[in-house]
Amino acid sequence: MPKTTVYSLADVRTVMYHQSVGQCVLSSQGVGKISITYAGDLSSHTATADGYVVVNRLRTHNGTIILEVPQNSSADEFLRKWARYLKSAESWLFALTALNIVDTAGGFTICCEGVTPQKIPDRTYDAACGMVSWVLLAANVKE
Repeated sequence: MPKTTVYSLADVRTVMYHQSVGQCVLSSQGVGKISITYAGDLSSHTATADGYVVVNRLRTHNGTIILEVPQNSSADEFLRKWARYLKSAESWLFALTALNIVDTAGGFTICCEGVTPQKIPDRTYDAACGMVSWVLLAANVKE
């Protein structure tokens, strides 16, 4: 019998935490889509004048997280509260946010540390509720 692969966004648990703002289980508050983009390369090659190639092992682990949530949802309200807090917080508190994504169906976990908002998303008013995209930067993304 062939192996069946199953995917379900309902099985993805996404939790965000900052010690001064609190915790929000975003996955139960309206997250519609999550995208994670790794910014750093794992390696690079440097070619010398005599044709010798040096393999460089790089250790960057930063990345970008995009959360698409319905405008005015509980998730959007938490993210806006968090961003407002960070605007006026002391510098040492700015990068203390953690975001954990656990995919029980796929069997993996992504832990993001040093999470900060790139900017507050634009607002659009329409006949029906729209999605807003929160672009977050993470200093450390581990899968």
